[in-house]
Amino acid sequence: MTKTGKLSEKDMPQTMYLDIFQDYVCSCAIRIARDMFAILPFKSVVVNAMDEQLNTATGKIEAAVILSVKFDKDVLNTLHFEAIDCSDSMSNFVHNMDFKKTKGFKPVEKLEVNIQ
Repeated sequence: MTKTGKLSEKDMPQTMYLDIFQDYVCSCAIRIARDMFAILPFKSVVVNAMDEQLNTATGKIEAAVILSVKFDKDVLNTLHFEAIDCSDSMSNFVHNMDFKKTKGFKPVEKLEVNIQ
């Protein structure tokens, strides 16, 4: 609202949008891991988040992995979920994520699942 009571609109800055998007992707990965641990007797889970991105080599929109994270159940259960920043919390786990505040996510390699 302006001083005169009119509604003022501004576009969201790109960096703010990308920061919110990064937190959203990471929070979804955490939620998926928590759900998997709740229903399956695993000690670790690998979650791969994908997005459609422009492949500049081909000029086509293609699916790409933007986050690959291996969640350890014991570590995940120690986090205080009400207080964490989801994107910062990825540092607690083995993960592949290439994110720049001004450019967003870049494609990364999937983590391998080691069955023992």
